[in-house]
Amino acid sequence: MNDGNSTRDVDLLRAQLHRLVEDVEPKPDALPRLLAATRRRKSPRRPLLALVGAVAVAAAAFVVASLGIPRQQEPEPVSVQPDSYLAAPAPGVIASFDVRSGRENQEVARVDGADAGVLATDHDRVYTTVSTSDGRRIVEVLLRGGQRVLPGDIGDGWLLTAGGGRVAYLDGNAVVVVHGGGQQQRIAIPPELRVDDLALADDGRLAVLAGHQGSRQALVLLLAPDATSLAGHVDAVPDATCGPVAIAWSGRDVAALQPVDCGGEQARVATFAADSGRKIGAGVPFRTPPLAAGQARLSTDSLGRFLVSTKGKGQWLVDGSVIRPIPPACTDDGACAEGPGVF
Repeated sequence: MNDGNSTRDVDLLRAQLHRLVEDVEPKPDALPRLLAATRRRKSPRRPLLALVGAVAVAAAAFVVASLGIPRQQEPEPVSVQPDSYLAAPAPGVIASFDVRSGRENQEVARVDGADAGVLATDHDRVYTTVSTSDGRRIVEVLLRGGQRVLPGDIGDGWLLTAGGGRVAYLDGNAVVVVHGGGQQQRIAIPPELRVDDLALADDGRLAVLAGHQGSRQALVLLLAPDATSLAGHVDAVPDATCGPVAIAWSGRDVAALQPVDCGGEQARVATFAADSGRKIGAGVPFRTPPLAAGQARLSTDSLGRFLVSTKGKGQWLVDGSVIRPIPPACTDDGACAEGPGVF
């Protein structure tokens, strides 16, 4: 072995590598030049130098490519910004709150005469109800700014949901679905049934949480987008004898917040297939005060997480098998939302 040749080979390779990475990104002719220079050498290590050089070029190119490719952003929840939800800390005030810390991010809008705690979201739109001299109306608030009053008196409607450019509310013994163009679709509810919650999917399907008057049992009725009656609906029947207290759509499935035992202090978020009503997820039990319909709200974000929010009984973020209690929605001035928040 010739030590002098070995030293020169190392020095040559080191110099070529330094020139290769001095500008971070290799020049287009770096590999051909390096191979040509290596071939001109008469050293018996010629194949080794060529191989090492090629590997170095590939490694440098990989580093540059890794630095140049922007990191993929996580999809954002449907509310104002990532990890936030909406609540009404004061009458007519809609604000965004951080879902982990509970701190107020920003005030989103002020709606004169808005009913406290009645909120529904549909991507970049928020809906609430207002009382006017001409009756009760629905107000649409754009998160980028602006608001408008939707035509039509909603009567005594107190349940409100939105999805796929539609809004639905309960008016007496009928569920009314308002389409984007203003046309209305009325679905009659038999008088022996009560309606505890409504949920609209992005494709227009409607879920109705209903039960018989005087009974704590409830089930989820799943209706097609163009349904004008309960005929042909699909039933999703939860296990608990007292039934769910709130529902929401989660992608193509419907989710139900239900007590584990009637009168107990545990709840879970179960999921059901919309086409068959079959249970596909039982949900992880977590400790809550006793929950009743009308006191709790269930909503979901684009990451598939659930927000369980109640009237003064606590809030929880359900992220798969991880359950996190979260603080109440309170402003810096100490004003706290009376009604549930919503993703």
